[in-house]
Amino acid sequence: MPWIIATTLTVFVPLVVLYWYVGRRLRDALGDYFVRERKRVGRYVWSVLAYVNAYPVLFLIVFLIEGRSRVPAFSGESLAIDLFFAYPFWFGLVFTVQMALVAGLMDLGRILLWPIYRKRKLAWIARQGSITLIVGIFVAVYSIVTIITDTWTVRTVEHVYRLPIGAQKLAGSLLVHISDVQGDGRTTPARLRAYVDRVNALKPDVVFFSGDLVTSGERYIASTAEILGKIDAPFGKIAAVGDHDIFSDKDSVMASLRRGGFIMADDTTVTVSVRGEVVSVTLVTHTYRQRPDHNDLGRAVDGANGNLKIFLVHQPAESLVDFAGSQGYHLFLAGHTHGGGVAFGIPGLFLFSPASTESKYVSGFYDVGTMLVSVTNGIGMTLAPIRFHAPAEISVIRLVS
Repeated sequence: MPWIIATTLTVFVPLVVLYWYVGRRLRDALGDYFVRERKRVGRYVWSVLAYVNAYPVLFLIVFLIEGRSRVPAFSGESLAIDLFFAYPFWFGLVFTVQMALVAGLMDLGRILLWPIYRKRKLAWIARQGSITLIVGIFVAVYSIVTIITDTWTVRTVEHVYRLPIGAQKLAGSLLVHISDVQGDGRTTPARLRAYVDRVNALKPDVVFFSGDLVTSGERYIASTAEILGKIDAPFGKIAAVGDHDIFSDKDSVMASLRRGGFIMADDTTVTVSVRGEVVSVTLVTHTYRQRPDHNDLGRAVDGANGNLKIFLVHQPAESLVDFAGSQGYHLFLAGHTHGGGVAFGIPGLFLFSPASTESKYVSGFYDVGTMLVSVTNGIGMTLAPIRFHAPAEISVIRLVS
């Protein structure tokens, strides 16, 4: 079974249960206000939920009939599909999961506080509809505002890294880390140019790109690489190979980025001079289709003798983080996760996304021994046309003595 169909079915089936759970709560709450129209209200609720879930059904039908040739239409190529199917589905999914989490916590609270609840059961039942509607409105507004903010704005996150003895010439240098630009019908040239302008406004000394130039196909490779080529970094621009670079056309991606001034290679170490200091950058290709074995890693780190050693890769695999740490690297830079892309939960308490099942390094900066791990969210999108609890971003590492 193609992974696209397997993924869609895997996600869709448990969602039916969540939609049923939330749908019942909303139907009962609205029914308390429209007692005489209770059955009609129920039909409206289930009709809306059926409509917002038409997107994966439509995708499966088109894929089975037309094959992969129609996949780009579901990746931003068709404005009609996005407006009438994709966005309603993903907005509905976010609302439903977040609402299910809150409603589940309310139900759990009733169980844990059963002696108290039993005494006030009638009072709770009388107010349950109103509480559900208030919570639903809050979750809907919160979800919409967060989606809009995380998807269509770009934040800059910064971390100060204290240089090892011997690399003090680099003090004051600014490293900018970007990833997953995913050029396609949604990550448009205008958006990419604004992104590049934000990068250049930071006046970086070196720019590192963790891969995924485009989402799929060859249509956007040259144009996206040309825009990234406008990045101005006086001491170099260096890129790793990403999953979608291989899915699309790896050779074309590499050639296009090299024309734009990027250094890009598989499993090797390159040396750049930054303010008179030797910096070793090890480029490793670790993707779903191409992963290094022990010999590849040995060759990749050969010659990494700079006073500052940087490990640049697409996927933040825990085994690679451990390996880089054991080899004395100072910085580990990766992308791939999109920061979780669409992450459900309550910020500050817990967040979960599919990326969490691949690695514990999902988003942000992590201190692993003496090594700093940076996993940046990037700007592009893949399956979902939105971001939620995973803002588009540019990561900055400021080197200090």
